[in-house]
Amino acid sequence: MNDTSTSGSDGNTVSALESYFGPYEAWNFGIGRPYAFPVFRKNDSQFLTALAEHPSPRKPELPASAASKAGRRVWLPTVWGRSENIPLRFWPLVVENKGDGEIGFQNLKGDLQQAVQSPGIDAPRYRMAFPVAPANMHDDAGADLADPDWSPDPKVKENSQGKVINVLAVIDDGIPFAHRNFRAADGLRTRLEFCWVQSADKDPEAEIPSVLFGREYTRDVIEGFIRDHEDEDALYAATGASSEQFGSPAAINRLATHGAHVMDVAAGHDPSKFTTSPEETRLIAVQLPNTLSWDTSSFGKDMYMLSAVHYILERAERIAAGYGVADIRVTINFSYGFSAGGHDGASELEAAINEIVGKRRALGRPTAVVIPSGNTHLQRLHGEITAEDLKSGAFEFTWTVQPSDRTSNYLEIWFPAGFDPGQFTVELKGPFNKAQAALKLRPNADFEDGDPRNFEVVRLGNRHPAPHVGQMSVDNHRSSGRWRVLIALAPSEPDDMDLPAAPAGDWQVKLRRGKGAPADHPPINLWVQRDLDLEAFQKGSRQSYLNDPDYRSYNDRGEQSQTDETDGHVRRFGSLNGMATGETTLIVSGCMPSAANAWDPEQPIPSHYSSAGKVSPDNPVGTVDCTAQSDRSSVLPGMIGAGTRSGSYAVVQGTSVAAPLVARRLSEAFAISSQEEVAKAEEDNYLPLLKKVDLPGGDKEIYARLGGSLII
Repeated sequence: MNDTSTSGSDGNTVSALESYFGPYEAWNFGIGRPYAFPVFRKNDSQFLTALAEHPSPRKPELPASAASKAGRRVWLPTVWGRSENIPLRFWPLVVENKGDGEIGFQNLKGDLQQAVQSPGIDAPRYRMAFPVAPANMHDDAGADLADPDWSPDPKVKENSQGKVINVLAVIDDGIPFAHRNFRAADGLRTRLEFCWVQSADKDPEAEIPSVLFGREYTRDVIEGFIRDHEDEDALYAATGASSEQFGSPAAINRLATHGAHVMDVAAGHDPSKFTTSPEETRLIAVQLPNTLSWDTSSFGKDMYMLSAVHYILERAERIAAGYGVADIRVTINFSYGFSAGGHDGASELEAAINEIVGKRRALGRPTAVVIPSGNTHLQRLHGEITAEDLKSGAFEFTWTVQPSDRTSNYLEIWFPAGFDPGQFTVELKGPFNKAQAALKLRPNADFEDGDPRNFEVVRLGNRHPAPHVGQMSVDNHRSSGRWRVLIALAPSEPDDMDLPAAPAGDWQVKLRRGKGAPADHPPINLWVQRDLDLEAFQKGSRQSYLNDPDYRSYNDRGEQSQTDETDGHVRRFGSLNGMATGETTLIVSGCMPSAANAWDPEQPIPSHYSSAGKVSPDNPVGTVDCTAQSDRSSVLPGMIGAGTRSGSYAVVQGTSVAAPLVARRLSEAFAISSQEEVAKAEEDNYLPLLKKVDLPGGDKEIYARLGGSLII
């Protein structure tokens, strides 16, 4: 993939791009497009989205001059800091696609590059995300969105009993914003001040919308729908929240959703338990689009997630003004993640969240972000190649791709910071020698803009031109000094049976060291992207994994082994959520009672799936801060929480249900802590504010999985 003359069998060019495109964009919009998700395969993407990164902070203004000169329209969604003109490096964007809905390299270059480049900005880069559906997009919106029609609830101060009014926000899917558990004790007033359903049909009556896409529901609007609809199915249909998006059904139409459970754990109040509804904690919810569940890797989500954080912080400032609270305290629960990435806090989304949270904290406004540690401890998605492994000059490992897999698979190889892999080569060989490729890990001089990078095509057989079934790439990620190799493979069973398939089975990956390459270095890390088939969407994905003969799935007692073998290269430890390594995030793992001691809060055991942080100090992977219960016992998995309809319940398992409990406890702490206490705890992401059970130290593996404390 070295020059503009190379083309795939489907006619999509696989050329050296003039603008910055990362390896995921190059695959999904290039030779891998026929295998991509339906919205990318069809020419119906009128509104493109991206997370734009600029070399230096810029103020929140649209690049109107560049866009108008190119005859293109570009929009910013609701952003925090606009009224105060706060400069940031990362911005979410929506850009009009002028290519008659077609997505291709040339119109992506024209639409995105010219939209992002404005006077005084050189070499911007951007990560693509899923497009906005035309039915969701207020394309007639100008540069300024309308202020929401919102006013404070006069009863809140009276019912807060002197506690500090604060904000608790949840970003998730399928959020039942009219649910009884999110109302005040009287059952009539909701505690949800703002809710943005990003994939809802736009409001046809909104002359000037308050959000760029989807629909916003304020407290008064939600209460009006509750009064007018006894049937919650009819309520969500009337609000436009239950509409399909790009043919994908709305999660809110299901009996239970991830978002309903997470929101309930974080902020639910069950009136049958006769507890006090915490009115001092005001709620904000953002429901992500259904399309984000198509792909459980890191691709396609960044713009929506960053715009959700912006929206929450912007609306929190309105709540502060309405209730007369200076420097309002905000807790955001984000029970999402992916398995690959650099695990160094430098992924685009992590860096963007760190930036905006850091800016708000610098203004004296407490801001907490809670993220789960992940659920991949036993899935064989992480490995290490040490200098000892490369002693002979090469190291070969196996990546297993499963049959009947209808989605692409991704493997990332990350080199240590400051390590130049220019003398290395990666060789790939498919099952039964059906496919092969090799890539020298040096940048291609033809790529003049963006990060130093290079590409190679993975083809079936030896004839030329042979059908392509994958892509290998190397890039200096964000020009940070961290080099990454990405191997993307086509599905083993594509939706279109006329397309060539990547053979299922064991793929051999060999890392070969050339002369002059450093022989002593920290571990080179391997991560396979998460490829989960969520029940609501049935994409037909099957998880690929690293296959190591030294990996023991079970110990001598017949239990699932949860420790690493000395000789193997596959690692359970270091499998942390790829979004859980940022400086400003609080990372929560999942645990359960031990069968030996019932529920001794000083002796919880990690849930078997709960991902771990580092064990040794030379491992650059992040670590777990604390733990919370995510399973009732080893034979009763999961925790009980609300379904999507009032009065319904469901069981959900995973660290995603541990994190919102910690978010809940943080909001409770924000409600009673002094300004001095909050400021002092900021350095540790507010963990010192929480009432917790200190766990015994001494066991490095237990600490890497549970952190130092249990939050109850």
